[in-house]
Amino acid sequence: MSWFSILPEPFVFVETWVVRFFLFLGILSIGPWALLIIYDAILYVFRTATYEIPYIGGRARHRPRPRAPSLSERPSGYPRRFSLTLSGVPTPAEAIDTVSVLQKRKEKSGYERDGSAAE
Repeated sequence: MSWFSILPEPFVFVETWVVRFFLFLGILSIGPWALLIIYDAILYVFRTATYEIPYIGGRARHRPRPRAPSLSERPSGYPRRFSLTLSGVPTPAEAIDTVSVLQKRKEKSGYERDGSAAE
């Protein structure tokens, strides 16, 4: 350590502990992410392998492979509609209160709550 140390010989132990401290901080910050990546890889391999095994995997039960959720299609097959505006909301110039907007929306949808005490 004396060849690479910038401190005098009596203070080499300080440099050693500083190196150990920063290695600990590195393991503390990178360790959980590395464990999650390893866990994800093992889970992927396990699920891929068990898909092919009869009586356990999906192929044996004539199931399709799992698909990632779609942002453009609902599980029922209908397309999703994305909007940042609410239908039936008046412009700020009209200044209608929120309660009347919600009542109009409830009447428009034709949905009536049974047994509700909220009016």
